[in-house]
Amino acid sequence: MTTIEKRLQRKKNLIKIKKILKKITILFFIGIIYLIGIPLYVVFIIIPLVLFIRFKYNIGSVLVILFSLFIFYYTPYSFYLEPSFHKFKEICQLDPEIYQFNGGKLDEEYYNKVLKYFDTDLESLDWEYIQKNLFFNDSKRYGYEFNKYDGRISATLFFMFKDNRASFDNIDNIWSVMTWRDLRPLPAGNEGSGFYLSGGIVGCFEALHIDMTKFNEWKRGIENVKQ
Repeated sequence: MTTIEKRLQRKKNLIKIKKILKKITILFFIGIIYLIGIPLYVVFIIIPLVLFIRFKYNIGSVLVILFSLFIFYYTPYSFYLEPSFHKFKEICQLDPEIYQFNGGKLDEEYYNKVLKYFDTDLESLDWEYIQKNLFFNDSKRYGYEFNKYDGRISATLFFMFKDNRASFDNIDNIWSVMTWRDLRPLPAGNEGSGFYLSGGIVGCFEALHIDMTKFNEWKRGIENVKQ
């Protein structure tokens, strides 16, 4: 190999290394943004700007990348890039029905697990306070609800009692409502309310990809046993 050929080969290798370093820099930059909790849509706007300003990508390539990221952002697959969605999935595992469907039992260990998310446990519950704040619903049942709003996660846990006495051994049923806001703006409203941008709500069954056919069969089995 001649000296000129060696120089050309060295130049090609340097170009390859620079391209690899560019990709590593972009991934590192995205990772830092992700870890400090900047919303995903902001990340997807920043990426094309960095490519255009810092790495001199032409405007056509930047627009194609921006459009591709925009399409991806509105698919459920993009949820997996958001830390709050993974946290939501963990909490959903403690939904009473889902927990039992997956083979768990609603024993004291379970109650302490789910109450931990609401910053308490069985030992710390103020049953006198709960007694004074019972609600009486349309089904003529007494109950108490725990609420927690954690950023994009909204969770409500209900204790339903056999009668108007609030105590652990008098709990007849427990259920929950848990949702995650996806922050994907979509047109909403009507002529009466006016038109506005509204994001979607994701529930536990959707987030965990629960097989609803199997779940409904399991639930019918549980109801038959109760009867």
